[in-house]
Amino acid sequence: MKLNTMALYIILCLALVISGCGGSSNTSSTGADDQKQAASSKKSDGKPSSSFNKISDYSEAWNEVYNQNEAAINKYDEPIMELVTPGLEFVSGVQYDLLNMDNKDGHFEGKLMMAGFPGVLERKGSKMSFGYDYIRDEDGFSPTAKAGDRIVEDGNCDLGKGTYVTETFTERNGQKIERSYSEFKRFKNGEMICLRTYSSSLNFRGEADLSNTCTYIKAGKDKFDFVVGKATQGPAFEKLSFIDKSDLSKDEARQMMEAAGYQIEKSGGIAGGKLVVD
Repeated sequence: MKLNTMALYIILCLALVISGCGGSSNTSSTGADDQKQAASSKKSDGKPSSSFNKISDYSEAWNEVYNQNEAAINKYDEPIMELVTPGLEFVSGVQYDLLNMDNKDGHFEGKLMMAGFPGVLERKGSKMSFGYDYIRDEDGFSPTAKAGDRIVEDGNCDLGKGTYVTETFTERNGQKIERSYSEFKRFKNGEMICLRTYSSSLNFRGEADLSNTCTYIKAGKDKFDFVVGKATQGPAFEKLSFIDKSDLSKDEARQMMEAAGYQIEKSGGIAGGKLVVD
């Protein structure tokens, strides 16, 4: 891969942060890669989900299992952006930790540090719910970010069970024009699964164009499977969920997507230190 995955991740993070500004409230070398992979494996394998205290712990766990396989992903001939974007779901999530620095139970409100608009966090034990609901007062940098748009996040996580779920959407004139729904689950062996659906009713030129991308990733030490499906349902898509299942294999993810009307664009995994597309 010509661009380092982390560089792509940073670029996407910056784009998300910049586009969130202006809202007002309505409530390297192979050796280095190998060293980083080894360090990530040790950290990830040694920390059970039950020891997590905050959302950033969960985000770090996802980054670690992803980084264990990053060297192989980077060596692939062309970028597969769908493998990078699931981690962006934590960009807003980790900001909620700053509303409750002491990790206490209760209801907390305040301005999200990077986004600049108000957010809400409620915590009871290992369970948290969080979100924001605001009206943009300035145009952003994409057709789905205009002054007057309502932007919402509604999320929850159970750190004890290792689950993290979030839904975001942009609403314009009472209609959803952009929406995403993501589920993450961490297992006792340190492996993690993500199932993420992103949709839009506009293309990059602002023209009407329904699109959906569903991404499945199962990552862990010496483990990385993925499926990418495409559809043209738009933001009205039905949620695909595995959060109550004990597991979700690559084949099961393919079947789930196909049953929901998605065409499989790519699937594959890492074998022998190389990313292989089926």
